Amino acid sequence: MQALGVGVVYWPILDPLLREPGSPATVVEIEPQAFWEMSHDDRHGWRYRPNEALLDELAALPQAKLIHGVGHPVGGTVTDPLDHLNLLQNAVTQLAPAWVSEHLSLNRFERPQGGPEPLDQVEHAGFLLPPSQTLATTRVAADNLQRLRSAMDRPMAFETGVNYLRPQTGEMSDGDFFAAVAETSDCGIVLDLHNLWCNACNGRQSVDEVMALLPLERVWEVHLAGGMRHGAYWLDAHSGRIPEPVIELAARWIPQLPALGALMFEILPEHVPTLGLDEVAQELNLLQTMWALRAPRLVHVAQGRPAPPATGHSRPEDRAAVRAWECQLAAALHGEAPADAALSQDPGCALLARLIQDFRRANLTRALRFTLTTLLLGLGEDDTEALLQAYARHSPPQPFAALEAEQFAAFVWGHIGHWPHLPHLCEVLAFEHALIRASVHGHSTQLHWSVDPTQVLEALEAGQLPPPLPIVHSVMHIQAA
Repeated sequence: MQALGVGVVYWPILDPLLREPGSPATVVEIEPQAFWEMSHDDRHGWRYRPNEALLDELAALPQAKLIHGVGHPVGGTVTDPLDHLNLLQNAVTQLAPAWVSEHLSLNRFERPQGGPEPLDQVEHAGFLLPPSQTLATTRVAADNLQRLRSAMDRPMAFETGVNYLRPQTGEMSDGDFFAAVAETSDCGIVLDLHNLWCNACNGRQSVDEVMALLPLERVWEVHLAGGMRHGAYWLDAHSGRIPEPVIELAARWIPQLPALGALMFEILPEHVPTLGLDEVAQELNLLQTMWALRAPRLVHVAQGRPAPPATGHSRPEDRAAVRAWECQLAAALHGEAPADAALSQDPGCALLARLIQDFRRANLTRALRFTLTTLLLGLGEDDTEALLQAYARHSPPQPFAALEAEQFAAFVWGHIGHWPHLPHLCEVLAFEHALIRASVHGHSTQLHWSVDPTQVLEALEAGQLPPPLPIVHSVMHIQAA
């Protein structure tokens, strides 16, 4: 198969750049789960709901396609309690990617006391977390990768992840771990050079040391991105231009990758307006220059041996060891005392807890914007911060913004009697909660306002509490689709 070339991870805000004549992108990488939602009804229970119209539009893009998973990483033992493989298989059929990739991370924990429903038995971590770098994890990850490859019927690769934790006693080095997973699973590697540079900046193995240990013939794809400083750490934030040291690393190593098929730029949609589409195009032009450093050749991506449902790589004791470490990590992130005290004292754990908190708050800001504005303006920053911290202690993270918002809305309803002085908080919360319930549960709601709702929302949009307003009783219908 021919090398695919230079591209970008897809977000709708990048659409004009991808559709313009002479676009510098020849391949687009799609993260299907980023466009899924969750819904619930009495007949089907909880299920994922894909954006089929968007998939149709993506299939029509002129670029070659790759699929990159973000919701079901392969580095852990706790699988998604809901059916997701059918939706991924449908995306593969529709988009015909040259290969499929996933993160060598984990994002779920098993709850010690699970409830009767599937979602009660698993806790979402709220962030992609690093796995333990052991032979046991290598075998567990290899099984996960081979099962995915068999289900997708496509070549499978994993991404080299970012790891903010200190190297753990007895674990494999970053390079040895990535190499072992690639060889054991017989899969390809998505080499994220910014992740590796980020790890090195934060005290882990140097990029050149990692590269010296990797099977370079398995590197099918390279990711490049920008980041930002956060205290003593450099974050893999996908927030802007590629740092110069990462460009230098790419220029040095790209000529040494004999099977490189794609060179991708990553940027999150919230950072695109700051950078601008013209600047994104300039980054892609830079990638074209680096792409030219590799010698023209055909790229062969081996299909690998078909994997049966149970590959037999991992043993029960492997999964037990990995799950024990996952429980320790969960306890450390929750502020509990894990069996491994060094983990709870690792400043990287505190950073991960903060990143999880920030991610959750970003979801709340998107889904309950007017409610949070009312709380901030009425309670002040300190009391609102205390409320958010109490909520985080009370409720686990949710994988989707709507679920996080519904959970927070229920928490606020339980405390709303404490704030009788906040004008129209009940009406604003009821309004936004009704929108969420219409989307997630398909419930229609009839809302009663005591004033003109447009005046309330306009004031909050301007960053002000609503002034005293005349009584104007009205009814608003929130209709489920």
